[in-house]
Amino acid sequence: MLNDLFKQLEAIAQSLGLKPGDRFPAERQLAAELNVSRNTFRRLLHTLEGRGMVEIKKGSGTFLKPRFFNTLDPYWGTEKRSARKVMADQMESVFLFFPIIVELACHRMTTAQLDLLQKSNVALSRSIFTKDHRKVWLESLSFFRIIAKGTGNSVMSGIVEEIFDVDMIPFDHFFKATQKSREELFGDHVNILNALIEKDCTKARQVTQNYAVHLNRIIGNNTLPDLQSQFYKEDT
Repeated sequence: MLNDLFKQLEAIAQSLGLKPGDRFPAERQLAAELNVSRNTFRRLLHTLEGRGMVEIKKGSGTFLKPRFFNTLDPYWGTEKRSARKVMADQMESVFLFFPIIVELACHRMTTAQLDLLQKSNVALSRSIFTKDHRKVWLESLSFFRIIAKGTGNSVMSGIVEEIFDVDMIPFDHFFKATQKSREELFGDHVNILNALIEKDCTKARQVTQNYAVHLNRIIGNNTLPDLQSQFYKEDT
């Protein structure tokens, strides 16, 4: 979805003759042209900002950066990859980067950010009862976005946006999994939250590794076992 929206947005920029440093038209106007909600459009902008393609200045608007016009990137450009390959790349990235991000956040998150994370976890639990995998995906994105911001490192935030920016295909499989598997995955979120509250950073990293492994099992992907043996062992 975001890939298609970016291509449409790119076409709009070209039709307006915009150049690096120029400001996009108002959010409301662009969202209407793309026929999406403002929340969806803002998510696209935040993804582009995380990739260094635009700069969002509060109160001033969104400004194009040179990279916006360089669309040779395998996600945003003309190169097409199979959904399976995209999913494998996502899962590998979750496994390698999320434990590092969560561990770093453990050292740096404020009380206010932890409060937000607790509220996010409640929203995630409610989304599971909707039977809507997109809501589960959006709440999971919110959960890890708060953690990434808790690191105080914009690159870490960009990594989370990068991993989620192609609609997190694995969550299409969420409601095809057994109830036990779904409960196990949600339990991982609770374990991550508790480890962060307790400031147990080693545990935070371990339970995040387990989250990646459990998500991998749900989608039936076969890329993680080799990685797991190379880098980590699941804490059972």
